[in-house]
Amino acid sequence: MAGIKWVLASDIDGTLVGHGGENELASFLKGRLDVGVVYLTGRTRANAEALIRQYDFPAPLALATDIGADVFWGPDMQIDDAWAFQQRRDWAPRRIMRALEDMEGVSFQSRSSHWRLAFGVRDCAALTEVKTRLVHEQIACRTLWDDDARRLDIVPRGALKGRALKHILTRLNMRAQQCFVAGDAENDGDLLEGRYRGVLVANGSIFLRERLPATILRSPFEGALGVLDGLRQFLDEPSLLEREYAG
Repeated sequence: MAGIKWVLASDIDGTLVGHGGENELASFLKGRLDVGVVYLTGRTRANAEALIRQYDFPAPLALATDIGADVFWGPDMQIDDAWAFQQRRDWAPRRIMRALEDMEGVSFQSRSSHWRLAFGVRDCAALTEVKTRLVHEQIACRTLWDDDARRLDIVPRGALKGRALKHILTRLNMRAQQCFVAGDAENDGDLLEGRYRGVLVANGSIFLRERLPATILRSPFEGALGVLDGLRQFLDEPSLLEREYAG
């Protein structure tokens, strides 16, 4: 933490990786020792760490996995037990399984981690029925719908990236004004709601693009270059377009 004045808090898939520019962003971050990185992802810890190493991104100040259900503190990746306890208080995967096991058009697919249940759902009518059943059974949880895959992920009610980030910044004794956020998908929405300055990369959700506040840049660049472009402006450095014009 010594010397760190700013925090980049970013999603990984589709934001930091997957659209090029990863080497440029990694190089920039390694040259700015006053910027620490917090990664927030739907991936598990092992998968997230593998991607961070693959693209040679800086070791994290903290890593929030499973959409914020778990928090690990770097560089040794010590789990935040108090945070995990909060998620466990109302997380009832067995009740969820029992509630949905006999529903027509709904099939259990996998449990990719202890915080996520995935179901195949036939159509929107079945999806509505699932949500109604969960409410009727008074099961506290969040539902994440992937329309393309026809997959419904069910996670703890408190699994929110923005909520995890607020906890992390409090522990780091950092203010919201010192944090810059980056994302691309709807599960990054609570990161980009206006508490922080930030960027939605060019490949980001059209739905998000239309409803985000003015504090969030809409970068013309995809993926890591979009993050780099926004972060440079946050740090009062020339944007990528300004650098290109100057060159």
